[in-house]
Amino acid sequence: MGQEWSMRAYREGDEDGILELWKATYPEREYNREGWLRWWHWKYKENPAGPGRIWLAEHDGRIVGQKPIVPVLMKIGTKIVTAFQNIDTMTHPDHRRQGIYESLSRKTVAEAEKDGIHIGYTFPSKVTHPILVKRLGWFDVAISRIVFKPLNWQNTLTTRIDNRFLLNICARGGNLVSRVFCRTGEAQVMAGATINQVYSFDERINDFWNRVSDQHEIMVVRNKDYLNWRYVAVPSSKYLMHVVEKDEQIYGYLVLRYAQQESTKVAVIFDILAESEQIARCLISKATERCKQEGIDVVYSSMIANQAYLKAFKRNGFISVPLLKGRWFCAFSSSPHISKAFLGNPKSWFVQIGDSDSI
Repeated sequence: MGQEWSMRAYREGDEDGILELWKATYPEREYNREGWLRWWHWKYKENPAGPGRIWLAEHDGRIVGQKPIVPVLMKIGTKIVTAFQNIDTMTHPDHRRQGIYESLSRKTVAEAEKDGIHIGYTFPSKVTHPILVKRLGWFDVAISRIVFKPLNWQNTLTTRIDNRFLLNICARGGNLVSRVFCRTGEAQVMAGATINQVYSFDERINDFWNRVSDQHEIMVVRNKDYLNWRYVAVPSSKYLMHVVEKDEQIYGYLVLRYAQQESTKVAVIFDILAESEQIARCLISKATERCKQEGIDVVYSSMIANQAYLKAFKRNGFISVPLLKGRWFCAFSSSPHISKAFLGNPKSWFVQIGDSDSI
């Protein structure tokens, strides 16, 4: 039997067909067409680095697979290049095991290469990870490091332990662990500086980016246009943003969002960037205090970063458990100028939850 589907690029007006593919792939989710379209246009049309590139699989006039990538400006060494993030891959349940995923993936990357885009990154699922690294030329960089701080052990453990007696025992033990191992050190913001909530990022964030961008070899460009698109313009998600300010300059920022996971109130730190470990500690301390006031049960983040950031979290009482692993982070390169050895070194990267497409 020959191939029953065909492959083509996205065309204006495909959005409703793509939405139907989402519904078939994730039927347990709730969908509001207008809200979904606002989100989709924000993600694929309004990106300051350029519109997304999407290749589709089609069968009898129906979209049965998609492979999108979105462009992203990245600092690699001393240069700023256009790279891509690999996201939102899906195949209709009725058309799996027909080679759609692999064919679309190869086509999308090949077309990006024609436009001079040779570097990519992704947070693959357990299903796609082996295909990417064994057949599609991607390579592992690292598994992200999770750090977390329980503020209410009983509520944090509720989703894991049904037995009330056992729950109380574990909660008391957790509180003891917090007092012994999660003690928060003193974090003094530098003289004359304040930590303030902001509702968008102004031009000062570009000056800040220019001052701190050389701290890491490889990272997404965190300038005004990107940060406002990623955290301010995004529909249906509310982020809280704090900056350290002194003499009209920004010295660091932190972005977090609250979420409800079953009966547990969670705060997720999506992004933090600071000129020093001390400033990072102050931002984390401020965020933690606000979470306590809001009745949050646990605060967590996940990153690939240098030891200064991990120390800043640790000194604010956050825990990192080796057995609690984050997501795989993989990279791709067809560039003749950037070695895979350089891109494959986790010490080169600065990656956080905000660099993914999680919202």
